[in-house]
Amino acid sequence: MLLSSSSTRVAARMGVKMLARGIGQTDHHHRPLLQLCCTSRSSAGSTAPTSLFSATNTTTTTTSTVRVTQERWMQRFESESIPEPETSIVNIIAHVLDLSGPGEVGNHQNSALNEAQMAKIEQLCQCRLARMPIQYIVREWDFRDLTLKMVPPVFIPRPETEELVELILQQMDTQRETLFLEIGCGTGAISLSLLKHAPKSSAIAIDQSRYACELTRENAETVGLHERLRIFKHKVVDDLPAELGGQQFDMIVSNPPYVPSVLIPTLDPEVKIYEDLRALDGGNDGLTVIKAILRIAGRHLAKDGVLWLEVDSTHPPIIEEFLSKHGELMGLRFLASYKDLFQKDRFVEIAKL
Repeated sequence: MLLSSSSTRVAARMGVKMLARGIGQTDHHHRPLLQLCCTSRSSAGSTAPTSLFSATNTTTTTTSTVRVTQERWMQRFESESIPEPETSIVNIIAHVLDLSGPGEVGNHQNSALNEAQMAKIEQLCQCRLARMPIQYIVREWDFRDLTLKMVPPVFIPRPETEELVELILQQMDTQRETLFLEIGCGTGAISLSLLKHAPKSSAIAIDQSRYACELTRENAETVGLHERLRIFKHKVVDDLPAELGGQQFDMIVSNPPYVPSVLIPTLDPEVKIYEDLRALDGGNDGLTVIKAILRIAGRHLAKDGVLWLEVDSTHPPIIEEFLSKHGELMGLRFLASYKDLFQKDRFVEIAKL
């Protein structure tokens, strides 16, 4: 399976367990952490806000170099068992110094940091010690060849989802006029990446989270694709919003919640604390939302249209068996499953009869 060049970079930088991006998010209990920990990019001369852990840490007030600061925080992260310690601090330093990317940090090892820069690094590193995902800390992340804004608790797109987009583009006629639907748009990563590489396509994206819809809209405007994307706030249960009642699509794509409910308590703190668990919880067997999407696909896919799903590695044979029993009635046929970069069955292709 082909993997985009940014996938390897993203996988290397990812400091959280790779899981599904979700259908809906809410951030009521995340707002205080967001205000304390995660501020927008500031200039080097600005005064950093008070750290979340200001009562227990001592802010450095002397200048230092990038190398010394990087080594000090990497050791601190390692001592407190923070995942991906080196990539965490490198991304934070790149963000504070307003570099083009973390790969540039190596070219600035001997550069001096002023007090404001060191205070900002301190603040953001304290957020990482609190297990905030690095994507939320630096407020943006690469998805294939797009740089998208990230805001908690809207689900962070994972490298496997980049593979899903790559797989779709390999089999999609990108020069044909295509209308597709994304169910659970989150940051808008899937829709925007497909729209960018299929210039004659247009899309409708739905998500039950107002924050996800707003973030998708903002990212679409930033990358100049908002004119080909309509966004609806809607919770998927049995059907689409009333405005889309008779709409037919050439393709439907979704990376829905697929983690079985019993496994939710075992997730990493980065996920449990900061990302909405509804974005992951797929019910008792992880298939609750997936079955709802199958019903929608049966009604809203045009003839010979295709449904693409990212699922748990145990799901493809279950979905295939389900469609062998009910697919004819639903007008759907299981076509194939595909492996991700970890050689796990992760993606499913289903056709409309």
